[in-house]
Amino acid sequence: MSIRHEELWQETVDFHGHICPGIAVGFRASVLAMATLDKALRKLGETHIAVCENDVCGIDGVQYITGCTLGNDGLIIYNRGKFAFSWVEKRTGEGIRILLKVPLWASNEPLLLHRKVKVGTATEKEKQQWIDIRGKRGLELMELKDNKLLDVQQIKIKIPGKPRLFPFVSCAECGEAFMEPWASLDGGRVICPACKS
Repeated sequence: MSIRHEELWQETVDFHGHICPGIAVGFRASVLAMATLDKALRKLGETHIAVCENDVCGIDGVQYITGCTLGNDGLIIYNRGKFAFSWVEKRTGEGIRILLKVPLWASNEPLLLHRKVKVGTATEKEKQQWIDIRGKRGLELMELKDNKLLDVQQIKIKIPGKPRLFPFVSCAECGEAFMEPWASLDGGRVICPACKS
C-alpha cells in the first residue's frame, strides 16, 4: 500500500472503530470505485449514488471514502445479504457494481462466536478471541490484490427518487414532534410509534 492508501485505511478503521472483514471489503471496494470512475476522495457522492446490498460494516467504508452517505441521500441500502456495492450515476443510471469474489470468512465458525458475543453469552476469553479473529481476517483480505478480491461489473439501473421528509406532527402522549407517516390515531389523538408500543 502507498503511504496515502495506508493513511486512508487507518482513517477508515478509526471511523468504523475496528478492523474486520466487512470494513476491509467496504474500504477496498470504495477505493477501487474511486479509481475506476476517476473521482476524487469523498467526491463520488456529488455525481453518484451508492447502492449497498448489505447493512453491515462495509457501509462505513463506502461512506467515509466516497462521500455517499445515508444522510446526504447518496446511499441506498438494498439488503440482499451480499457483499456487493454499486455506484450509479444520478443522471444516466450507468455505473459499476463491485462484488466480493472470495468468502468473507474461511468458514462459518467465527460467525457462531460472533453470535455469542452479540447476544451476550460469550465469555471474556471468547470476546477477545472474536476480536482477534475478525482483525486477522480483515488484514488477510486487505493483502489480496484487487482482481483476486473483487469483481467489477458495468451496470445500468434506474434508481427511483423518494421523498424522505414529511410534515411534522406532535404526539399527544409525549409531546415530541415526528414525521406524519409514522403517526397512529388512538381515540382521535395522534400518537408516535414509541408511545404506541
